[in-house]
Amino acid sequence: MNLVEAVQSAGVVGAGGAGFPTHAKIGASVDCVLANGAECEPLLHSDQFIILERANEVVDGLKSVMQNTGAKTGVICIKEKNLAGAKALEPLLQKNISLLKLKDFYPAGDEQILTYEATGRITPEGGIPLEVGVLVQNVATLANIARAEKGEAVTTKTVTVGGEIKNPGIHQIPIGTSLADVISVCGGSLIEDYVALLNGPMMGRLVDPSNEVVTKTTSGLFLLPRDNPLATRFLRQLPADIRLSRGACEQCRYCTDFCPRYLQGHSLKPHMIMRVMNEQREPEVATVTDSFLCCECGVCDLFACPLALSPRRFFREFKSTLSKRGIRYAKKAKAYEADVYREFRRVPKDKLLRRIGVSQYNVAPEFHGKLWDVDSVEIPLSMHIGSASEAVVSVGDKVKRGQLVGKIPDGKLGASVHASIAGTVTKVNVRVRIERRS
Repeated sequence: MNLVEAVQSAGVVGAGGAGFPTHAKIGASVDCVLANGAECEPLLHSDQFIILERANEVVDGLKSVMQNTGAKTGVICIKEKNLAGAKALEPLLQKNISLLKLKDFYPAGDEQILTYEATGRITPEGGIPLEVGVLVQNVATLANIARAEKGEAVTTKTVTVGGEIKNPGIHQIPIGTSLADVISVCGGSLIEDYVALLNGPMMGRLVDPSNEVVTKTTSGLFLLPRDNPLATRFLRQLPADIRLSRGACEQCRYCTDFCPRYLQGHSLKPHMIMRVMNEQREPEVATVTDSFLCCECGVCDLFACPLALSPRRFFREFKSTLSKRGIRYAKKAKAYEADVYREFRRVPKDKLLRRIGVSQYNVAPEFHGKLWDVDSVEIPLSMHIGSASEAVVSVGDKVKRGQLVGKIPDGKLGASVHASIAGTVTKVNVRVRIERRS
């Protein structure tokens, strides 16, 4: 079995982002592979744990991907403040594998930003780093690739649990574990009136813990007071955003001047989408279709705007509307040049944390390496980009940990799904429920 087949069989997907099936990326031909250990989102520490506990697997996975893609160089990208991670990785470096230490800014872990920082290459508008000969893989993904070569499927996720939780920490959790159970195992909330934030404070979302489970792309879970500034921003509805924009936006351009995509030479200009909303007029075609260039990093609304308005929200709505109409971004042939002020408009993470009102939760959590022992899981058949997996088990089946429970539909882009605990299948619909029974 070759590397692509092993990775596909193990159900490896991008662990640090939207969950793109990894087997569909590592078959490309590139000259550089970047291992992304920059921990893009504030408050997250999961990648640091991976680097410390699985450094050998990260490097082994990187070597395998380099060999499969023909890449001549590999670069492991971490924050310069991650001294322990650097110490763990440095003995494993080779002639063609180096370590890049990044300043602590946001969004350093964005794959296009990371590509520019490591290689000086600008990813084309509407494109991906593969188009400039670069493949970016999260360190957890690379570690999972190393295990896939040994026949081990993806069944667990490293998750940062924090905020108003009694026992914050970094945990190894079986995929499909209820978020309500995660909160309970970590001691419960310190406050009564809270909201649950899934993943990071910039690009995460508020969820109902009783309806959500740990997936292959879960990175963090944070409990915030309902009246926390960040929580109130996330709770604000679109009509309120529109009213606020029309009454308060002064076209200062800060949203554009700090936009990471604009600063690397893309034509995205958030202040233009604000102008469209504020003047209540028919938008220009370019302004609307440029919505697809927005990566929804949140710099414009959570950091740049002095009035806490949300260009990102409007871009998101336009993208959704256009996609439903079958409209996509039309790539343009053009030369790119980074903005001359790019180096001076990076967003410092410490300042960002204070701006969004969560700096008090930026603590060094305890690392827990032991895999949780849970009584039941509900494993989603869709937790990746592409088509949902098709269940290959039925109610009453006995399964072992690592056993295939969902396969990729024929001819479709997707990812295999495996049992994260041993037990009995008790429900099969959009999720496969497995209960541990004696």
